[in-house]
Amino acid sequence: MHKLILWVRHLRQIAVFKFSTRTIVLTLMLLGVWVATVKLDFPSGISINDKLIHVVVFFGFAFLMDLTSSRHPFWLWKGLPLLLYGAGIEVLQYFTPFRSFSILDLAADFFGILLYFFIKIIVVFYDSRN
Repeated sequence: MHKLILWVRHLRQIAVFKFSTRTIVLTLMLLGVWVATVKLDFPSGISINDKLIHVVVFFGFAFLMDLTSSRHPFWLWKGLPLLLYGAGIEVLQYFTPFRSFSILDLAADFFGILLYFFIKIIVVFYDSRN
């Protein structure tokens, strides 16, 4: 695990990696805004848990933002901007006729970020013990 952590720290120093990862994050966030404001019609046989999608997406965003930047503290430079992004999407959905504002969606966004943060803390803790 220690070699993986060192490798990620090395990647963060490479300008091309930082630029491409940040470009991917920005592109995915713009795509997220688009998906959140269009009408989605799923086939009748498909059941999708909206809150689980929020958790997974924001876990992924937290991972990508943490991968692209070593700025600390996490919650100021990564967690808070992601929460503001999630809140912004919910506000946009409030003004979209076929979508609605949901505080539970925002809570699921927060849980996804929090889940990533706790997993990161556990990985770093166990790595420091070795």
